[in-house]
Amino acid sequence: MEISKTSDKTAEALSPLWYVGIALLACAVLLFDQIQCWNSKDDYLFGYLVPLFSAFVIKERWHKIKRIFTGTPAEEDINDEFQLPAWAAQAGAPVPAWLNLIFFAGTAFSALLFASGAIGSAIYGFDAFTTYQNTAGFVGLCFGLAWFAGSETLSGKPQDLRTRARLLLLLVFPICVWMISGPFTFLVDRQIKTLLLTNVTSTVVHLMNFLGFDLTQEANTILLPGGDRVGVEDACSGVRSLTACLFTGSFLAAVFMHSWLKKVFFVALSIVFALLLNVMRSSFLTLWASFNGSESLEFDFFGNASESADFTLGTVHDVVGWGAMIVTLALMAALVPLVNLKRERSDEEMALNFVDDE
Repeated sequence: MEISKTSDKTAEALSPLWYVGIALLACAVLLFDQIQCWNSKDDYLFGYLVPLFSAFVIKERWHKIKRIFTGTPAEEDINDEFQLPAWAAQAGAPVPAWLNLIFFAGTAFSALLFASGAIGSAIYGFDAFTTYQNTAGFVGLCFGLAWFAGSETLSGKPQDLRTRARLLLLLVFPICVWMISGPFTFLVDRQIKTLLLTNVTSTVVHLMNFLGFDLTQEANTILLPGGDRVGVEDACSGVRSLTACLFTGSFLAAVFMHSWLKKVFFVALSIVFALLLNVMRSSFLTLWASFNGSESLEFDFFGNASESADFTLGTVHDVVGWGAMIVTLALMAALVPLVNLKRERSDEEMALNFVDDE
């Protein structure tokens, strides 16, 4: 166990500011890499929200993080969601040597993975593989840096296992959200997009036929009565709504949900919202095209072309897309109090229970 002791002592010798500096430098490299992805298509523009989301969450939790490093926990820190359960570690439990060794090895491996991705991007250009390397390496590196930064308070007092684990839990969203803005966008574009398009097209056709319209499906194209057709890939790719809902859902869950179960549930709910958004938007556009022709989707709601002086707002396709997305995100925000609802017993109920116990 001498290696683990040496690694922990070496880590403790550095000031927490060194770890922050290394993490910020790595973040700058990752940001430069992922910007190339966000610039490639309009569907990925939501990636620009990730640095803002991360900064905001860190700002909101800064008082908790600060109290960890100053060794002055407050009453609100005792039972919040950023704690190991009691069965996992008792308060004051020391950090096992083998755990420090695992973190040391993981941090070293993550640093090498991150560096190889950065070097690969510089030599071969930006692509999915180097972004995967950069992002995965960044996530592991930042967790490792946080782990060793929290080994002592600023006054030199050793931290117990629960406190160091709590620091990592506070940083889960600011670190892991970068997996959505980089690798996830490539995954959606290359693996999930075709599946989404096919299922959305099929769902819209079945829904419209149930409502009495005679539609047929050819791959990702909907054939309208009279021979006209609507390509779902043009009307609703699904990528933009999925990334927007997932970013927003993850952010709202991180900031407003008070338990990890609710956080996971709300993120899953955001994916469901995205799928419903695709179906509703595509259904409306198909319905509009059925009555006005598929070419009407590229005009405004009054039939004016974009070159016309009477053109208003935007095309039917664009207005419906952005309008549906705004409504969906607003509904997600409105659901936060409902999902986060915690029933508390009134004083009268407590008194009745006390009487019953007697």
